[in-house]
Amino acid sequence: MPTYYELEVSLYDLQPRIWRRFLIRDTATFAALHEAIQLAFGWESCHLWEFRRPTRGGGPIAGLPNPGFGEETPDAARVKLSAFFGEAERCDYIYDFGDDWRHDVKRVAVHTESKAFRRRLLAGERAAPPEDCGGWPGYERVVEFVETGEDPFGDGDLESWLGDWRPDAFDLAAVKAAFDR
Repeated sequence: MPTYYELEVSLYDLQPRIWRRFLIRDTATFAALHEAIQLAFGWESCHLWEFRRPTRGGGPIAGLPNPGFGEETPDAARVKLSAFFGEAERCDYIYDFGDDWRHDVKRVAVHTESKAFRRRLLAGERAAPPEDCGGWPGYERVVEFVETGEDPFGDGDLESWLGDWRPDAFDLAAVKAAFDR
């Protein structure tokens, strides 16, 4: 019977909280976890990313290999989740080193399921920030614009750039259909 980690992933520093909860195989790699987070949050996977230990100055667990560029990062395609979450309860996931989206990845439970699957989305709330909006200050700007119709900086065409994005919108059924596939 396959074993799954129930993980809850939430963005640091944003209120109301933006989060997703899902099951993923314990034999999956950190590259598969990256893909799952990207799908669950609606990110476009177009920036650098890394999983790190959740301590001050915590070292890399897995990410994109970067030989010759600072601290060596283990290849996420080769590091199994069980190598870390078998003992640890949480790690950080950093996506887009410019906007610096920091996610808390918390192991909530370990499940054994009778039926095998790759991953399964369970729950979540609120839309993830739009790609390239400028980190949490940019997120606050787009939220203010959606809520008031006023751009606090008044220097861009936010309405056409944001399209139908709304901070409180999260369609679990639609995201689940793609995620669970």
